Amino acid sequence: MEKEHTLVSGQLDKSELQYTSVEAIGGIVSTLRESFASGTMRDISFRKQQLRALLKGLREDKKALLDALYHDLHKSHAESLYAEFDSVEYEIGQYLDNLDKWLKPSRNPLALVQPALLLSKSEVRKEPLGVVVIIGAWNYPLRLVLLPTIGAIAAGNTVVLKPSELAPHTAQALQNMVTRNMDSSVIRVVQGGIEESTALLKERFDHYFYTGSGSVGRIIARAAADHLAGVTLELGGKSPAIVHADVADLVPTAFRIMWSKLANSGQTCVATDYLLIHRSIKDKLVPLLVEAVAGMYGKSPKESPDYGRIINARHWNRLMGALSATEGTQIAVTDDLPDEGDLYFPPTIVDGVRPGDSLMKDELFGPILPIITYDTLEEAISLVNSRDQPLALYVFAKSDSAEAVVSRTRSGSATVNDTMFILASQSNPFGGVGPSGVGSYQGRHTLDTFSHHRHVMKRPIWFPTPGVDSIRGPPFTGKENGWKVNLSRQMVYPSLWSLRDSTLGKLVTLIPFWRTLATIPGFVRALVQSKPIIHRRKD
Repeated sequence: MEKEHTLVSGQLDKSELQYTSVEAIGGIVSTLRESFASGTMRDISFRKQQLRALLKGLREDKKALLDALYHDLHKSHAESLYAEFDSVEYEIGQYLDNLDKWLKPSRNPLALVQPALLLSKSEVRKEPLGVVVIIGAWNYPLRLVLLPTIGAIAAGNTVVLKPSELAPHTAQALQNMVTRNMDSSVIRVVQGGIEESTALLKERFDHYFYTGSGSVGRIIARAAADHLAGVTLELGGKSPAIVHADVADLVPTAFRIMWSKLANSGQTCVATDYLLIHRSIKDKLVPLLVEAVAGMYGKSPKESPDYGRIINARHWNRLMGALSATEGTQIAVTDDLPDEGDLYFPPTIVDGVRPGDSLMKDELFGPILPIITYDTLEEAISLVNSRDQPLALYVFAKSDSAEAVVSRTRSGSATVNDTMFILASQSNPFGGVGPSGVGSYQGRHTLDTFSHHRHVMKRPIWFPTPGVDSIRGPPFTGKENGWKVNLSRQMVYPSLWSLRDSTLGKLVTLIPFWRTLATIPGFVRALVQSKPIIHRRKD
């Protein structure tokens, strides 16, 4: 089978990325399942030890990983540090600092709401799911596999990690780091392409986590459905930026838009995919967009050490095809031309684009910025809503206009007066909606994703007395049992304020402990009239 981009070269080992044999995959999953069943991950201190081991490996292998990211994507060390390394280290720090608190069961005062649960104790525990698989993407090949892995391990799961084979240098460096530093009974790395991934998805996992395209996401979802397992899909879509006429300052607006468009050469799932500009400010904003490019990368970004490359020739040609078919007008931005041999694609701005243009069909995932002009905010909102829900939405405007956009659109996330810097907010959930994704993660939300929220209730065996306890079951017929239905409703599902029609009835709910007080007459009657369903035997 032909393997795309598998040569590990440069400052790394001059050997091919070693694909995991298909025959070995089943054994890897079985070993991790046996490890989980044996209770390896029960001890929270052991989970923390594994996170510290991951942190140690990241720091010791930093140069090898930085070099790998450069070889795969021409990603500068500075960009790799803040976009990949720093976010992963911060996530580990969040978990080491907060895991005990985040795993503490939550409790609810049951009897204050439902008198039938008097003397009961109830808590919700976060328990691990089992063996999970995390399938990463090639565009941020470190961050997008390790952020979910941190939460999965912290939650107490064992993990199969599948890096993208399209970023082979990083995949190999990541495997080296994990193998040397982490317990093989906790995490294993599976390498490979379509054949190996297909074999992997035939295995049963307790949760499937995937970052990538919608087409592959559907395959992952079907695999999860076959095993009735949970799934998290971090996909993408065409994330728009709207710049309205009342925007406060066009200079930071232009910089923030072009930064998100060109970081990692546009290969970011939440990059600004297309730009909607109000007609009255377009002629002022477009020159600032061009100036922002020159300010970051110069007139020849190809020579800039900070400008990335397209991942491979297939994606380079995909971008060229979309650009060559556009009916828009290309604006002069740089002195460079596209270079397939170097996988270089220059920053490109295309004006006069219409909604049906070739640049508007699919997520671009590259450094091309189409511009659509609009006249009313309603027009911009309608255009966004005519498409699938994007992973992100950006709006630059004053408060009222921005809120009108956010409240009348749907997207995985929304940012006002900025772009993908929202990803730095790792205490908040990140995820899509509809075609842009299923589920979310980051910070404690990853812990929730990889945990089963198990409700545990503890009740005394001696309360209520057998006779009163009989209100929950038959017989309900007969004059002697008529009291049961009314009392059971009062004790189990009392009529709340919003369910009451009369003013007096609503006022009653303002009395402290009204639910318990309302059941006292019926409770006393039950003590007098009730008969146990099962009679105790003297022997």
